[in-house]
Amino acid sequence: MLLDNPSEELRLYQATVMLLSGQPRGGVDVLFFHNRSFGDYTGLFEIARAMIRQVGFITITNNEGERVGSTTPYEANPGMSWCINQLTQKHRVPPEKILHPDMRAFHTRHENEAFVKQAEERGWLSGVILAQPHQLLRATLGMVQAMEQSGYMMAIYTAAPPDTPWQAEVRGNQGFQEKPRVDHIRDELERVFRYQATGELASFDELFTYLKARDIGKLFVGPIGQERFIR
Repeated sequence: MLLDNPSEELRLYQATVMLLSGQPRGGVDVLFFHNRSFGDYTGLFEIARAMIRQVGFITITNNEGERVGSTTPYEANPGMSWCINQLTQKHRVPPEKILHPDMRAFHTRHENEAFVKQAEERGWLSGVILAQPHQLLRATLGMVQAMEQSGYMMAIYTAAPPDTPWQAEVRGNQGFQEKPRVDHIRDELERVFRYQATGELASFDELFTYLKARDIGKLFVGPIGQERFIR
């Protein structure tokens, strides 16, 4: 079993359910588009296109598919340029709506750090994380942790495809382990608990505190010392 603690199982379930129904009701400053491995973009470009009038910008992870510690492109994922081409050419997203952080990043933790840094530079106060359903929890826990560590807070929402094909063969972390998407779910859960234990992800309690403050209009946004409520 992944978990021997029933209370931890409940918190995992609560967090997942809340994030899977966490789209913003109004406009937000930016959509955070994490790179995905080969075959794992199903439904993501369509959602990004559908939300284009709701978001100010779409920002995409800055790498060209290099694995951690490598300089070879297109090993881990198809890369930023491919994503931009898909959005602009196939899905007709205006090029001026698409940005990327200056900071290059090769795994999710650094991607979140790069996104938060870019958000502070541009003064963004709200955003939506777009990811596959089984990856949304880890991406959001990482974003909360990155905001807390940087001292720059935003109102973060979440979006995932409504009709993910779970039996489709896709690659996993860093472009390895091609197998049915459903079989990657356990890998994701193990990474959540492993990275929570090392302090690289926010805890469930930290996530719940953050989401409650956001939902009841008590969330401070902006840099520490200059933060303000967002409602």
